Amino acid sequence: MKKIIICLAAVFLVLSFTACSGDEEVVIESRIPEEEAASSDGYSEEAVPSGAYVYVTGAVQKPGIYEVPSGTRIFQVIDKAGGFTGDADAEALNLASPVQDGSVIRVPGISRKTDNEAGDGASDEGVTGIGLININTASLTDLTRINGIGESRAQAIISYREENGSFSCIEDIKKVSGIKDGLFNKIKDQITV
Repeated sequence: MKKIIICLAAVFLVLSFTACSGDEEVVIESRIPEEEAASSDGYSEEAVPSGAYVYVTGAVQKPGIYEVPSGTRIFQVIDKAGGFTGDADAEALNLASPVQDGSVIRVPGISRKTDNEAGDGASDEGVTGIGLININTASLTDLTRINGIGESRAQAIISYREENGSFSCIEDIKKVSGIKDGLFNKIKDQITV
């Protein structure tokens, strides 16, 4: 790398001297090999992802994280994940909704609904079509599905709701005891109002 820099400096000096002594305009173009064009951390500009990363979980053939172009719809991401399993409740999702970077798409199963009706305390009432937990309507069990929210914090959210009314925006959850900026930043992509 030092040799290339020294060579380029020498060429620049020679061409500068020549340009100053003549009437012609001199354009100096530096050419660096592609492997050296990458930044010091090893990534070139081409390595920067475009679009969105979406986490698909639940009743799909291949749960996982998928990179999709901007404007992709839920049905297209489900197709990338191999499609629904036999017990998927496809009607629980708005398949025409566009996805956003960092979205979680939870595909519920029909058998899970039946178990919930049997009285295990869980409900999908507070879960939106794209898998976000509605902090204004979610049950204790639904709230504990949020990564970082245990039973005591879920109960604190419900208590806050009962005493103060509905949250007007997701940032209002920071008013609940025990939920500060750090935890909010971890859960903000999992919740809605």
